[in-house]
Amino acid sequence: MVLLSQAIAYMGDDFMFQLYGKYQDMALAVKNPCHLNMAACLIKLKRYDEAIGVDRRREKPKALFRRGKAKAELGQMDSAREDFRKAQKYAPDDNAIRRELRAIAEQEKAVYQKQKEMYKGMFVVREESGGKGKSRNWLIMLWQWLVSLFSRVFGRHRVKAD
Repeated sequence: MVLLSQAIAYMGDDFMFQLYGKYQDMALAVKNPCHLNMAACLIKLKRYDEAIGVDRRREKPKALFRRGKAKAELGQMDSAREDFRKAQKYAPDDNAIRRELRAIAEQEKAVYQKQKEMYKGMFVVREESGGKGKSRNWLIMLWQWLVSLFSRVFGRHRVKAD
């Protein structure tokens, strides 16, 4: 990995700016795999933030795949899915991309099921056993009706004090 970082540093923007024509193409043919391999190494080392930052400007399928993989490991599922879908546009037959998109969908489904179980019954009104729940509901409705009736009757004849 040290050699990769040295190669990337050596072929920085200042160096690439000085090249032209076939020399620039030759330098890019060396520089691009260095970025891809550096991202792969960082993912294996579980240094996902660094793997995302290796080369943000690249729109090649491998670069998008590796960036998406790192984002997925960090839990940035929406952004990872976006990178995988972009990569899939460039390489529609790639099984690894399909597998990662399927893994994201399954993970989101599992999270949804876990949340569903966690919040299940949270907003459900439970009746008490023994039939007391129905009698209490009737009493509450009667009380609300009486309060409403009194407020209407006594609310009309109120004298305003100025």
